[in-house]
Amino acid sequence: MSAIRLVWYKIYYPMEFYAAFLTVAPGGFDAEIVGKGYEGVSETIAELEKKGNDATAKENETCQTLYLVREAMARGVKFMNVDLKKSDATAFLPENGKIRLPLCCLNGLGESVAEKIVEVVKSGEATTIDEIRAKASVNKSIMDLLYQNKCFGNIPESDQISMF
Repeated sequence: MSAIRLVWYKIYYPMEFYAAFLTVAPGGFDAEIVGKGYEGVSETIAELEKKGNDATAKENETCQTLYLVREAMARGVKFMNVDLKKSDATAFLPENGKIRLPLCCLNGLGESVAEKIVEVVKSGEATTIDEIRAKASVNKSIMDLLYQNKCFGNIPESDQISMF
């Protein structure tokens, strides 16, 4: 009966199904790979499959997750990049017919740091990138990762006024 329910949701509510499934079992999800689109995901799967038995446990987990992501993309589900103002720390959120990626799916960003960043941003304690870095106690490598993945959206760098 559970399998029938899962298939029903997968057919009639695919976006919600994939968002819920990835939230519960996100193992191996990498936002940078998913950001490359269907072709990028397929190429990564092919590379991981070539390794065969030489693949690590983490690579096997990533490959299994990417199969699901590729299936979702083939069914028309789109994934939206991480955005500090809109993303959750760990949950994949349905948003305007797409799935918003959580902060923790960025490779190198752990759950505890992601939760602290989301807490600081959602509470309104921090309104600039400098304040987020200070109040969430985020190190330089995490800040570089957030910059690289364009997670800040329209959040200003600082509250200083430029004279020029």
